[in-house]
Amino acid sequence: MRHGLPGLGLALGFLCLPGLWDVFVESLERGLATPGRYLIGAVLIFVGLNAYAWWTDGRLRLPTLGWIAYLGALSLWEEWVFRLAMPHLLEGMGASVWGAAIISALVFGGAHYFTLRWKWQWCVGAFIGGLALSRHMGLHGDLLLITAFHWIATSVNTPRPPGQSATRAVA
Repeated sequence: MRHGLPGLGLALGFLCLPGLWDVFVESLERGLATPGRYLIGAVLIFVGLNAYAWWTDGRLRLPTLGWIAYLGALSLWEEWVFRLAMPHLLEGMGASVWGAAIISALVFGGAHYFTLRWKWQWCVGAFIGGLALSRHMGLHGDLLLITAFHWIATSVNTPRPPGQSATRAVA
């Protein structure tokens, strides 16, 4: 609740701002032009991440499947907000492309201070990851591609829902 719901509200709020809906749709053009390729990619990522979760825990549980799907959706809205919407608004206020990317990555990293259980080291990682994803967004202009990178990284770093520990027995 402290991560997903506020973030979803923020993402939807940005979509309501003038001109940002067009930015969002434009970032999805490749996916809309070749939906089969992107759907196959998403299924392969989902299956791969579930295989990783199974390998990590020694079994596959329904909450884990839901968690991985949730992380995919979370990755989409975070990338929309922090790689497109926020930088677009900052550039409109006069920030350079990289200035906007740095400010957005700082906000992204700072937001993770609360969502990643107050670990500043993880915030630094989120900031650096945010800069890398901004670079990829600049190079490719493909929201779904950077969402895939984010989804994989987040799922590998947090393969199970909060409060669940690994269940694999150590021999």
